[in-house]
Amino acid sequence: MLSRHVIWQGRPVHSWSDFNQVVKQSDRPLLARLDDYEDSVLVAGCQRSGTTAVARMLKRADGIADYGFGHDDELDGALLLAGYVGRLADGRHCFQTTYVDDRFSEYFEHAGFRLIWMLREPRSVVYSMLHNWKRGALNHLHDACGAAATSGIERPRSMLGQWIGPSRLDKACASYIARTEQTFALRARLGSCMAVVDYGDLVSHKDVLLPQVCEFAQIPYDRELTRRLHGKSVHKGDRLAEWEAEYVDKACSAVYRRARELRTLGREYGE
Repeated sequence: MLSRHVIWQGRPVHSWSDFNQVVKQSDRPLLARLDDYEDSVLVAGCQRSGTTAVARMLKRADGIADYGFGHDDELDGALLLAGYVGRLADGRHCFQTTYVDDRFSEYFEHAGFRLIWMLREPRSVVYSMLHNWKRGALNHLHDACGAAATSGIERPRSMLGQWIGPSRLDKACASYIARTEQTFALRARLGSCMAVVDYGDLVSHKDVLLPQVCEFAQIPYDRELTRRLHGKSVHKGDRLAEWEAEYVDKACSAVYRRARELRTLGREYGE
């Protein structure tokens, strides 16, 4: 049930599947109402890179509005930014905008926001895509962003593989490459409005980096926020089979290393 009265600009949307079918249309900007949320904080990056954890942590900070009205706060935010639901709360807002996917150029059409862009080492991301994500979500991301990158991944070919198309591992690696490559265009265009942070650095050195993240976002830092950020999933990529890990390294490590060179916070921490 909804916790607030909501006026829909169309039929109600209660799932990401519905959002992709109803709201995420080529003629409807996903960030249409971003300018209405002055000095908002956006958290994005490749899926499964800690964006949800960071966004939900920052939403707990003093001065950040509680705009939730449904069972999924990230979906609520996406509906607000698209203008599919009207504004529900005053004050500064923090939105997780990873779902923008291939439409990332929409960021360039707006000003007055701060983007925290999360990086994460590829083994953990790919493992999570394969084992902690619905098959349909990976397919959707690959179709939106990763299809072009799939052809550039060197992998063994077989008659069966040519018939059934790329494997789920292929799709995960290609999607990771495509989303991580967006770092370069975003950093070039957004400049000081964008902070690039590695999730592994953040959870390993949170006492140092989290205050810096809050300073960038102009959000009051509180030690309670640090307690909400844990590193239980940092070494998730170690669960990949040896051949899978080698495959991911060969396909994805180069773009990850290049993206890490653009970090604006945590540059003192090595590989």
